[in-house]
Amino acid sequence: MSNKLKEVTYLTKKDLNKLDVVLPGKYTTTFENIAKVLEVDLEDKQIVIKDLSSDIDHLNNIVDQTSKNLNLIQISTQNAQQAIKDKNEQSLEEINKELKKMKEEIVSLQRQLFSDPLTSALNRKWLNEKYLKDDCFQNDGFIVFLDLNNFKNINDIYGHLIGDQVLKYLVKFLKKELSYPGVDIVRYAGDEFLLLFNRNQVTIPNINRIINDLQTKLAKQNLKSSKIDSLHFSFAYGLTTFKHNDNFDEVLEIADELMYKNKEETK
Repeated sequence: MSNKLKEVTYLTKKDLNKLDVVLPGKYTTTFENIAKVLEVDLEDKQIVIKDLSSDIDHLNNIVDQTSKNLNLIQISTQNAQQAIKDKNEQSLEEINKELKKMKEEIVSLQRQLFSDPLTSALNRKWLNEKYLKDDCFQNDGFIVFLDLNNFKNINDIYGHLIGDQVLKYLVKFLKKELSYPGVDIVRYAGDEFLLLFNRNQVTIPNINRIINDLQTKLAKQNLKSSKIDSLHFSFAYGLTTFKHNDNFDEVLEIADELMYKNKEETK
């Protein structure tokens, strides 16, 4: 839900960006219309609040840990200055160990900041801040826009907990099958994912064939749980190329159209 709300907000801002003046009523109407198209139930306030609270808690945890590390770095810096003044090699060695540990924690926090809390895929923040610059690609490559088939039915029939497990399984499956240098998996919104292939790093000779094979392989997987004897799911995808300075939205629109074409062909 929270990723869907982010998608609604993103599309609302994108739509209203064309206007010089945006009145509150216009924003509300646009937001509600896009939410309706994306099948986001704004009436279910408990779920909305729960998902938004989860996101806030996740970010607050990162902020708290970052603040803690900054304080420790400040203390270590002061201690290091004193140890240098006193020529205390033992203290400097201890401080060096502390700084190495903090460096590892900071790397972990950066990973959390740019990761989707549910699936551990990269998130849109990473996409916008690390992969794109001013909404344009920073390198040449390939993009795959991937969308799960009938995911709403899975949520409706089995519940959102099973739906979450399906998303986790999908990312785990993709990470295992696409463990190549230069391949990034991004949770774009809800059950929509992006696979990004950096042309300078990827050595895969035929990406379309690889994704097509993954599509077939995933559809044959049989998921089981204590409450479900058998669950199958699949995805549709659209693949296209991008070049340095290509606009992300324009490239994504092409991949989106190809994805819907693939969805119709594989029904």
